[in-house]
Amino acid sequence: MLGMLGAGSSAQAAADLELGRYLATECTTCHRPGAATAAIPNIYSLAESTFAEVMKGYRDKRLANPVMQNIASRLSDDDIAALAAFFATVKAN
Repeated sequence: MLGMLGAGSSAQAAADLELGRYLATECTTCHRPGAATAAIPNIYSLAESTFAEVMKGYRDKRLANPVMQNIASRLSDDDIAALAAFFATVKAN
């Protein structure tokens, strides 16, 4: 039974990573490797907890940025977690 739980967790993590990859296509429109500025920060290799905290801040309108608030308002907690997992594993080239 423990082996089955471990396999399910691994499959879930892979699915979350794939969801993150899919959702990231919108993020990478602005957040491209090597394009970090004061207005558009580098989100590659960012700690999952930091990414999630910032995205929830935009979604809840605690952080001011109308573009990011609009994007984050469409994301569930699971979407944010998947994006956080994806960007934590991706290095900017």
